[in-house]
Amino acid sequence: MAKILVIDDEEDVRDVLKLVLERAGFDVCVAADDREGLQLLEEQGIDLVITDVIMPGIDGVETVQRIREKFLNTRIIVISGGGNVAPLEYEPEAISTTAFLASAESAGADRTMTKPFDRQELIDAINELMSE
Repeated sequence: MAKILVIDDEEDVRDVLKLVLERAGFDVCVAADDREGLQLLEEQGIDLVITDVIMPGIDGVETVQRIREKFLNTRIIVISGGGNVAPLEYEPEAISTTAFLASAESAGADRTMTKPFDRQELIDAINELMSE
């Protein structure tokens, strides 16, 4: 059974993903930001990380870079719900979801997905990545 870490600044998203993935048989832990997520990666044997790309502070692209520096074998799925729904701290006016997800792939993400996505699509992506 794969151990999955969900990093997302939105509590509702973390809770839903945890519930869906646990029902699918995965062992799931959650983190509200990359600092907490990286600490869990250090402490636990995480097989796969699902991280949001648009978050306050350290965004998902930098999170992917930090994971890749230390955890080469950890699989990473980056999710995004859109570019212009970001908090006020984000200054680039018209950052698109596509650009963020492309940056995440360049940083080392194994897969990217745009919210909303079908739960089976996510489970299938996890199973594919874990079998590679």
